Amino acid sequence: MVGAMTDQPPLEPDIEVSTHDEAAAIDLEPESQRWRAWARSIEPQQVATFVLVTVSTVFVAWNVQPDLWFDNTTPTGGDMGAHVWSPAYLRDVLLPEFRLTGWSPDWYAGFPAFTFYMVIPSLLIVMVNVGLGGPFWVPVLAAGALGTSLVLARNRIGTTPVRDATLVAVAAVGFVLIVPVDYGAAMKLIVVAGMVTLPVAAWSMGKLGGLAFPGPGLMAVATIPFLFDRSFNIYGGNLLSTMAGEFANSLGLTFAVVFFGVAARGMETGRHRGAAAALLALAGLTHLFAAFFSLVCLLALWLVRPGVRTTAWLAVVGPLAGLLSAFWVLPFFWNRSLLNDMGWGKERRYVAALWDRSGSFGDQTFLANDPPLQVLIVLAVIGAVLCGVRRVRFGMAMTMVAVAFAALFLLLPEGRLWNVRLLPYYYLSINFMAAIAVAEFGRLLASATRSFGSGRRAFAAAFAPAVLASLIVFIAFGLTLRSLPGGSVDDQGRYSWLGVFQTTERHLGPLWAAHNFNGYERTGAYPEYSLMVATMDEVGQEFGCGRALWEYQSERLGSYGTPMAPMLLPYWTDGCIGSMEGLYFEASATTPYHFLLQSELSTSPSRAQRDLPYSNLSINQGVGHLQDLGVRYYMAFTDQALMQAQADPRLTEVATAGPWAVFLVADSDLVVGLDRLPVVVDGVQGGGEEWLVPTVGWWQAENVPLIAEAGPAQWPSTSMAVIDESITALAQAVENDSGRVAEMRALAAGLPTVLPSETITPATVSDIVTDEFSISFEVDEIGKPVLVRTSYFPNWEATGAEGPYRVSPNLMVVVPTDTSVKLSYGRSGIERISLVLTIVGIAGLFALRRIPVVTGGRLWDLGSSPLDLLPSRDLVLAEVQGARVSPASVDRLVDETAERTRAAVVGLVAGLALVVVTLVLHLVVGPTTEEPLVSLLV
Repeated sequence: MVGAMTDQPPLEPDIEVSTHDEAAAIDLEPESQRWRAWARSIEPQQVATFVLVTVSTVFVAWNVQPDLWFDNTTPTGGDMGAHVWSPAYLRDVLLPEFRLTGWSPDWYAGFPAFTFYMVIPSLLIVMVNVGLGGPFWVPVLAAGALGTSLVLARNRIGTTPVRDATLVAVAAVGFVLIVPVDYGAAMKLIVVAGMVTLPVAAWSMGKLGGLAFPGPGLMAVATIPFLFDRSFNIYGGNLLSTMAGEFANSLGLTFAVVFFGVAARGMETGRHRGAAAALLALAGLTHLFAAFFSLVCLLALWLVRPGVRTTAWLAVVGPLAGLLSAFWVLPFFWNRSLLNDMGWGKERRYVAALWDRSGSFGDQTFLANDPPLQVLIVLAVIGAVLCGVRRVRFGMAMTMVAVAFAALFLLLPEGRLWNVRLLPYYYLSINFMAAIAVAEFGRLLASATRSFGSGRRAFAAAFAPAVLASLIVFIAFGLTLRSLPGGSVDDQGRYSWLGVFQTTERHLGPLWAAHNFNGYERTGAYPEYSLMVATMDEVGQEFGCGRALWEYQSERLGSYGTPMAPMLLPYWTDGCIGSMEGLYFEASATTPYHFLLQSELSTSPSRAQRDLPYSNLSINQGVGHLQDLGVRYYMAFTDQALMQAQADPRLTEVATAGPWAVFLVADSDLVVGLDRLPVVVDGVQGGGEEWLVPTVGWWQAENVPLIAEAGPAQWPSTSMAVIDESITALAQAVENDSGRVAEMRALAAGLPTVLPSETITPATVSDIVTDEFSISFEVDEIGKPVLVRTSYFPNWEATGAEGPYRVSPNLMVVVPTDTSVKLSYGRSGIERISLVLTIVGIAGLFALRRIPVVTGGRLWDLGSSPLDLLPSRDLVLAEVQGARVSPASVDRLVDETAERTRAAVVGLVAGLALVVVTLVLHLVVGPTTEEPLVSLLV
């Protein structure tokens, strides 16, 4: 076991101090004496663990291009190139308004910023970027205060290498938070932070979870196969996913891993409730899947240690974490009907995903089953058996986590939640269990050796398997990463190390990191991209700010660093030119109509959302939809698109930039009077498919009035039931289960004949003024509906008008009651309630000291034998032989035996119930017909 370090190490026993020099010795010697005493107190296990954790951390950092972290370039590559927008908008727009969530007009004709995407990662980037702003003396003064505090702390707690290293780490973090850092560098630091700190987080998890040496150190090593896993690149957690833009997932995973350890220690002792609640909330606010992982871990820990104490601990931690995260979670849940479903299809290659990752699993040629999952699973099974036999509760809980995520992957039905996003947590749990297997095997060797030799031999026996496993990991991944010291590449591209180990395989992670961190500015096509951005900035100044839709083609756009590069038009132009396409596809109900429009105006569209009635290039059709959505500019570069655009009288070419031509769209004002009353349709309320199917049908139809979710009584109305009965083709599509695309096409053909149309003289709109949170305008008549071509969201409130009412495709209509109308995006009632709850949660953190820790209560857990619940034979004999046999004592023994037996039966019934529920779900949901054996085993 690792020895504890005392706060006041004893002095060297053989040091002699003369009486007359005693005062001087006391002044000069204590620090060196403490260091010598600390050195003597170090145990080999501590050194070995420190080496494993340090080497793991350095190995991760070395392979994610640390030489590029502080370069002042704008990160690019995959989604990361579009994530650049988010922290800047939070810094420049939302935080000055004392908001963490709000509205942005920059993407999707406006969308609720950070309402449906986690805000903590962007907030961390802003904190590192901004530091302590203001005059130069402010950060200098803060740095001085930090340094003084650290010196005082060092004098107070004494000095040892561990404490000094801790203070240095605190100083480094404080320095980064105090001193402003270039925006690009700040983003890179947060992007890599989750990966670089994961080994330390895993060590702390093992340490807090009670794993014996060498378990905690091997937990750090186990993160290497996960971080450099080459079998997936967008699911989250590993290097490839992080470089694709999933850095929030990496951060959340690190918080969740630390939470796992804190929860294990807290359930054992009843303490750490505040830290656990804060970590659980932080994990969820960083990434939702990290919250799922944390909750599954929490359930597993409770199952291996159910009882009064653990239940009471959960009863405090769970609600407190909910309160702390309420400011974001509750509005997310309340408005979930306005989330867009991209239609991710359920992954049904179960054996490949859970066992060998064979064939085309991952759907990318550069992906491979590396590390070999089968080997890790075999080790994990061995680890699970050893933990069961040796009653290692933490290992038993980790086994449950792995099994739970495998089962969720199999049983999760087709829907908004893509089941492959659960796989990283299954893989990570398998890695941890494999590490526990190595650690427990080493402990078995140590136990056998201790009977025949000294403690040093026992240490060597325990550590030998850990050293061997670690060497295999570092060498194997160092070869594919091509990062081993002294390695070389020959003319055939073969990498070799020490002349013994060779490989032609190459991990693309470091290359991807280099591409991302070199930034937009160092891509070969940056001059073209820069010219396009500068031209759009000039166009906005000359012809007015507004939205732009750009032709999509992955090859040309990808040459800028990422196909998402034009999404940064609002970032480069200070919000003047918006981009119809943005990063957060699920965060706006306008997203599907954008992709339909992109398909009409691109020769090679992405068509990213499934099951929509896409059209081929048709500028004539697309321009009408540009006007519908209030898009001011259309940008094209292919010959086919340019030819059609130049022939359309509604488009005026106003600028060129390299291959790009920029067209001004006529009649695309943000606010216009309607010449027909919208039609209120009963049955489209509530969002989701109920809204999407009829409004996409409306989008594809011609010459039809707007469909409204609600409206004044004088508006015409109908219902989806009437529409379904009136359109024969729609009824047939539904009856034949032809799919929603067929239903949308049937609606498009039939709506012109079934929607009532009432024409009116439109109101004249003038003096349109917009900013991030408001839209104001003047009308010449009241009482006539006015279309506001901005995405609908419940937070919009109208002054001087009734409404706003949601209309197709996802815009707003107001009915003016005054000639001056203003729409404002404010805080909804649920947001105000959520903020109050979070404030209550923060107060609860400070009030925890007054809530007593529950330490009593009978406890039975899976780490104990069920026979331990019954009175021992010795206890019964003592009762009888001690002449204490009486009716009362017999009754007491009987009652105690019955109580403990009931507890055992309850546990057994609960376990059987879980098995029954799993089998019922398998039969009801029917997750697979191809691999039923695997499903049943899980």
